[in-house]
Amino acid sequence: MRRYIEHIRETRAPHERRVHAMQISGIITAAIFAVWVGTLGLRLASSEDMAQAPDSSLSAAAAAAQGASGPHLEVATTSTYGN
Repeated sequence: MRRYIEHIRETRAPHERRVHAMQISGIITAAIFAVWVGTLGLRLASSEDMAQAPDSSLSAAAAAAQGASGPHLEVATTSTYGN
């Protein structure tokens, strides 16, 4: 990787390096976004939805882990707003 960076540094003009850096950062950002969108449904689904979904190893494992989680922390507020 260092050899590639040195090669780019020696052979490219500064504006070409900036364009290349923006392209690489755009590709990495798009890949992270695709993974995030791909897992969004699993993270937003309730345990009942996961239990009724077709058996895929990921949804079945997530439903089992959520159902057998044992003690957990729940946060509730008692604030009331009055006029």
